[in-house]
Parts: sequence; structure tokens; C-alpha cells
Amino acid sequence: MAVKYWVATSNHGHIMDPKEMLGDFIQNDYWATDLKLKVKENKNVVSALNGIKVDDKIALSSFRNKYRTVHITVTGTITGIENAETGKFEVLWDIDPELYQGLIPAGTKNENWHQALFQLTTKENITLIFPEAVINTKVAAIAWNTLEWKLPSGATGKTKSAQTHEGQFGYGHEEWLFDTSKIIDGYHYGFLQPIQKAKTDHTNKTYPIWLYSIDESTGKRYWIGEIKRAIVIGESEADTIKQKYIAHKWLEEMENQAITSGSHQKGFSDYAGINLFNIKFKPQDLILNEVAILLPKDHPANKVVRYMLADFKETFIISPK
Repeated sequence: MAVKYWVATSNHGHIMDPKEMLGDFIQNDYWATDLKLKVKENKNVVSALNGIKVDDKIALSSFRNKYRTVHITVTGTITGIENAETGKFEVLWDIDPELYQGLIPAGTKNENWHQALFQLTTKENITLIFPEAVINTKVAAIAWNTLEWKLPSGATGKTKSAQTHEGQFGYGHEEWLFDTSKIIDGYHYGFLQPIQKAKTDHTNKTYPIWLYSIDESTGKRYWIGEIKRAIVIGESEADTIKQKYIAHKWLEEMENQAITSGSHQKGFSDYAGINLFNIKFKPQDLILNEVAILLPKDHPANKVVRYMLADFKETFIISPK
């Protein structure tokens, strides 16, 4: 069953005289309302309470009516609904979430920011309030690598197609994707070919990205891990990063690694920055499986076009063994 996304107030009492409950909610892993649920005017909250389920996502909001703004104070996952009919349920709160603060998002009548509890229903608002939502997650293939994607590993497992970069030169720029030893202003910069296909559509957007790779020697696909918050960068930033890589001699190091792996180095350092870097992420947002996980033949990722940035679906979810 699909995950639902909820927003609730972090206060008790009247909006003009709020009693801050956020600290207690977080400390004791729950959310509750002090509204009288049998009163007719609170029927929408009762309806919402009846609609929640375990594994749904929730955000707590501080509403500022004077300025028509909201401040998301915390997000979490609903873990227990045994007492939901009384207005209380258990929540596991997120650690260091990305929190929205700004004007009330435009939405439907259902998205009533005055309400104590309501469901977000538009994709735009779900991804705004919950940037790591499944609905915002993308799926991307990365070039095959046997050295943990920290440096090129040679032609083994690579495609032989002359229509691809790795087919022509024996390596893909994703082969440095997990080399987080090169940090600039807190970020590691990398490259994903599926983003390159429509980079103008994605520039400045942030996605969770689920990563898989294809061993072309066997045709098998493997789930590698995910980036919780990958930020797509533009050409100007990419060119700036390229110059910093040159200054640090990192680009020279990468070229030498490509040569050592047996790959052809032609066309490497002369590439424009955007053809070397198109995403950035913080190292702590990289989550890798200890061992690449073979995807079953019937897994939906097997139908994803290799160089397309696809939308993630809940059917993609598999549990590491």
C-alpha cells in the first residue's frame, strides 16, 4: 500500500495562544492532539486519524498566520497507531532532516495548513516538505566497476557499444562516484550519465537517487546503494569545480588512473566541466550496500532504460540480506 504524507501542528491550544509541544513529541517519540475529537468542527482531523497507517510519513509545522508562512520543525515515520482514535500515534523522528521554511505551499482544499492534521496530496508539495520521499526518488544506472567506484577498474564488465563513452574509452565518469576523498565546501562532486540526457530539466533540483549497475559480461543488474540528497548542478558550477580539480591536481590524478586501468585517456581533461560533474552530495548522504545485491529477473529495474533517469516505484524496494 502506498505511503501517505501528513502534516501536523507542533502546538496544542488555540492558534492565538499556542502551547509548544515539540520538545515532548520528539523526546517521547509520538504526536498527539488536544482537540475534542467528538466535536463536529473537528471531523476532518478524525477523518485524517482514521486514514493514517504505519510507515506513513509525518512533518510537524509551526504556522505563522501573520506572515502566511510555515516552518517545518521535524519529520518522521509513523510506527504505531494503536491509539490513533484518541488522537495519538507513535513516531520515529528523522535525524538531521532537510526542513522547509517559507510561504504556505499552494495546494488543494485538503491541504489546510490551519488544520491540526491533514494529508499532503500534490506531488509538488510532498517533494517540497519531504525531499527524500519515495515519490521524488529517481533511479540511475552507473558504469560497471570492480573497485568500489573509487577509480576506474578497466574494461571488464563494460559495454562494448561504440555509441557509449565507456564503449569508446573503456571507462565511465561514474567510476569516481564514491571517491569522497575530494571534498569542496562540504560536497563531493560526481557524474551520472542519466542526468546528462536532460540536464536542463534537473538543474538545481535535489533527488534521492537509487543506483544500480549492469555487468555487461553477464547481463545481470545489481543494486549498489543510494544517494539520499543528490543536487544537480549547472554548467557554471561544474566549470568552477573543474578548475578547482585542476588546481588540486585531482584531474591529473584521475587521468592517470584511467590510463593505468587500461582505458583510453583521449578527450578526458578537455571535456567541459558539465561533462565531468553534474551532481554534488555530502558524503554522509551516500548509503552503499556492503556487497552489490543481484536483482532478480523479475525486478522492475530490469526494465529501466539504461541511460534514462527513471522514477522510483515502491515495487523497487528490496531489503538487504
